[in-house]
Amino acid sequence: MKKLFLFAALFAAVTMSAKELTIDLSKGQSTGGAALALDNGELTVSYNLESWGAGGVSFALDNQDVTNIAFEYIGDATVEAWVSFLVYLVDSEGGMWYSSTADLSISSWVNEWSSQSYMPSDILWESSTAEAPVKPFTALVFIANPEVATAATFAIRNVKITVPDDETAIDNTVVEGKAVKVIRDGQVMIIRDGKAFNALGVEMK
Repeated sequence: MKKLFLFAALFAAVTMSAKELTIDLSKGQSTGGAALALDNGELTVSYNLESWGAGGVSFALDNQDVTNIAFEYIGDATVEAWVSFLVYLVDSEGGMWYSSTADLSISSWVNEWSSQSYMPSDILWESSTAEAPVKPFTALVFIANPEVATAATFAIRNVKITVPDDETAIDNTVVEGKAVKVIRDGQVMIIRDGKAFNALGVEMK
């Protein structure tokens, strides 16, 4: 019982840490001929698209292992027809991943700032045959996709991604001077009396 408690305590001491990174909106790249204007922390994207065309802004990611995206957005009050707002991550193999459940629009009824926070998990436009994103991610993209030909704007602000915090080290933990918790090859190991055990207390050969 004491041994199980020891390993449970050591396992509980290991915590996965994450950090939130703010996207620099000044680094955005136009897609689909959109014009970009940054003012007071808000990026306005002007687009002029044919029916089901696509245009907006893309942000390069430094091969990030993203676990969540968060942003605020607003549509154009003059737009009456449906304009889909597609926000997606591009993985290392070119797959584009968005959230079908979010079902975002930048039409006239989205004329106040709205907030979103989620992790994209649905494939966009058959851009991949994978069942899940192939990490890491190389870009975060925001595009308008109008049902009919439309010339209008949308704006985004407070764009953030959540990534693992690689700078958070897990210190070795000593219990009763006999057991030491270490991380080797990304796996938790407990060294006791010269033997290695996993976090469940099973001896590793």
